[in-house]
Amino acid sequence: MSVKIIIGYLRLLNRVLQQEHIDLSGVVAPELWQDFAACLENPDEQEFDVERYVVLLRAAQPYFTRPITLVLAEHANLQDLGLMGYLASTSLDLQQALQLLQRYYSLIFKQTNLEQLDVQQFSDYIQIVWNASYPDYREMYELNLALIFKIAESIAQDTLIPPQMIQFGYAPHTALYHFEKFYGCSIQVHAGQYAIRFPHQILKAKSIAADQQLNQVLSSQAQQSLNSISSVEIQQQQFKQKIQSYIEQGLLQQEEVLQRYVAKRLHCSERTLQRQLKAYQLNFQEILDQYRLEQSKLYLQQGKSFSEIAERLNYADQSAFGRAFKRWTGFTPKQFLKSL
Repeated sequence: MSVKIIIGYLRLLNRVLQQEHIDLSGVVAPELWQDFAACLENPDEQEFDVERYVVLLRAAQPYFTRPITLVLAEHANLQDLGLMGYLASTSLDLQQALQLLQRYYSLIFKQTNLEQLDVQQFSDYIQIVWNASYPDYREMYELNLALIFKIAESIAQDTLIPPQMIQFGYAPHTALYHFEKFYGCSIQVHAGQYAIRFPHQILKAKSIAADQQLNQVLSSQAQQSLNSISSVEIQQQQFKQKIQSYIEQGLLQQEEVLQRYVAKRLHCSERTLQRQLKAYQLNFQEILDQYRLEQSKLYLQQGKSFSEIAERLNYADQSAFGRAFKRWTGFTPKQFLKSL
């Protein structure tokens, strides 16, 4: 799965790197750094996905003594979250801000197929929960959790009561005590689910910049954005999943030209397939690379040899697989295994 993120996340990371005089251009793969720079320069024409963003976060981590996700959250402002940030700041109180966050959370990303955020209210506390199905995204989950906390802090007129509980869906790569100090409470790890719990009284915490008229205008814009992308994204995802299923079949059968095989399964010519992909703003090679990346990570975790993975994914040899893996992630397969 490839989930695109809004430009604010890239600007936030770039701002922190510049302030700390950190240059990652010689640390990550050149193509990755070039794409990062291109997206910052032309955000309307370029897109950046979560997976590559996480690679940059991991590359930056050795330069900090604390989790990079917490450093970013402390440097973040509401504008970094785009429309979602403005909606939160103009809300009457935290209760309204959290309701809007739940409704429009997917607008932080450029696709709607990430896990949905759920705001749950109980008699004496409120908690924000979302399932986390992708361990490769753990830094992104940690960052979003920290951003939710910082948003609540920044828009409340009075000092915010610390959370009662923080839950991580995956154990972080850095020590838990950093997060406990940041949130002011204990951290639990419960597989596959992130959560933050506040006492119920924070719901009435008033917003510094409350403006209901502007908030209604922004809410209307957010709903229009959500409506416009939902149907297109669903159709795009369905077509993409169909392509991936045929790619999987083609790889199992060791088909030499996968695009020709997929076109045949779709009962069309390769040219027609290309037109259909273009209509959905998709690229066959990108879909193939994404599938190979996800499968290669799975195979590596299962302990399969590099040569076996190369054969299963239809690479000429082990070296070709290694070069492709580093191009995708910025790490060699050996470095990836070591990070696990």
